[in-house]
Amino acid sequence: MNTELNTETISALEATAVERAVKLLSRSELVAVPTETVYGLAADSRNDRAVAAIFQVKERPYFNPLILHLPDRTWVERLAKVNAEQGKLVAALIERFWPGPLTLLLPKREKVSDLVTASLPTVAVRMPANPILRTILERGGFPVAAPSANRFGRVSPTTAQHVMEELAGRIPLIVDDGPTKLGLESTIVEPRDGKLVLHRPGPITEFALGEFGVVELVDLKGAIHAPGQTPSHYAPNKPVRLVNKGEVPADSAGAGLLAWGPSLQRSRFQVTFSLSESGDLLEAASRLFSLLRAMDREPVTAIYVEKVPEIGIGKAIMNRLYRAARATSESAGLSDVASGVSDDRAKSESERERA
Repeated sequence: MNTELNTETISALEATAVERAVKLLSRSELVAVPTETVYGLAADSRNDRAVAAIFQVKERPYFNPLILHLPDRTWVERLAKVNAEQGKLVAALIERFWPGPLTLLLPKREKVSDLVTASLPTVAVRMPANPILRTILERGGFPVAAPSANRFGRVSPTTAQHVMEELAGRIPLIVDDGPTKLGLESTIVEPRDGKLVLHRPGPITEFALGEFGVVELVDLKGAIHAPGQTPSHYAPNKPVRLVNKGEVPADSAGAGLLAWGPSLQRSRFQVTFSLSESGDLLEAASRLFSLLRAMDREPVTAIYVEKVPEIGIGKAIMNRLYRAARATSESAGLSDVASGVSDDRAKSESERERA
């Protein structure tokens, strides 16, 4: 960034918060906004200059598409081409899960900017549940493109302070609505040929989607077809290594541990936090990114994370952790085996999810 901005945080409780956010967005400025998943970096999706600024501020590659957050359901037909058969399934998913953390990947109309979609033939849309963002969208009257409000590849922000740490001096305003409720990005699904193609696991689980049709899983090592599919992502600065519960690595004395449930090996590590003392996957999901950031600030050489059960939202948690481990091993020039993530393990993520 060539020009540093004065980044201000405004409480969502302040009477002028929504008005200020809408005014900036209408002027092609970027605003960090709360959602129920993670904080997003919002721009007017109708304005290519504003959308391009997202990529610049985040240092995000242009081949990675964005999600559009909609003011209301009527925007689906205005942005996407949905045939009659597909329309029934889309309508059922919207009725059940919107507003909420489900993103639909649909054939796009020509009016949708190629910057938003990375020139792909589909557009990703959702209607968020956070009341502050919904009010901003309703007052503005237009969809916003809003990926997570952090530098590309980094840990997604779940508080306004996280956004400030990532983007201070790069954006004018952060709307602070406290910690996000869910803590993980939305589920991305593509209704196609009577099936539901799951491009990114998230808070809406495979089991919940299964009520609406056969769920087909995407190989995450293939080409990018949807937002959030880069194989290396969600990474702190320190290396992330995955271990089984109770496993103690040789370098534990200088390392940190994110435990699953109560840690039985607390004294063997430099610092220990628990994703959930009670073994609650929803709590673990809501705490994951915040604890990765907290551990990154501790005087530890590496961050070990005990694997959680890959059931329900646990699949989404492990999806983020496998990619965080891969990202930090690649940046350190380590092999996947050295980082605690083997090629076979990363390659077989889809097979594990089918089990």
